[in-house]
Amino acid sequence: MAPKARSKARHGSELSTEQEAEIKDAFDLFDTDASGVIDAKELKVALRALGFEPKKEELKKLLSRLDESSNSQGQMMLEYHEFLRIMTFKMHEKDSKDHLDRYASRI
Repeated sequence: MAPKARSKARHGSELSTEQEAEIKDAFDLFDTDASGVIDAKELKVALRALGFEPKKEELKKLLSRLDESSNSQGQMMLEYHEFLRIMTFKMHEKDSKDHLDRYASRI
């Protein structure tokens, strides 16, 4: 079996090419006008589309780490690089949890 292709994401974290494509596809679903930004309110739905079940407090925590960018109506907006940063964090968090679960099941 061939190893998965890897590519560097921001901040030295690595995602597979497949994971990056899934993240971009999810972002593009909500970026209907191809402006490169989505409404931060859509983050919960995008996370669910990628298999995560975020709690309200977790969403607040994730959004609090972002730049305070908003549109003319005062809505908080996410640029793709911010969305990618959140999703990279979430995917690594899930990978770590899965790894611990596999290890614990062997004990």
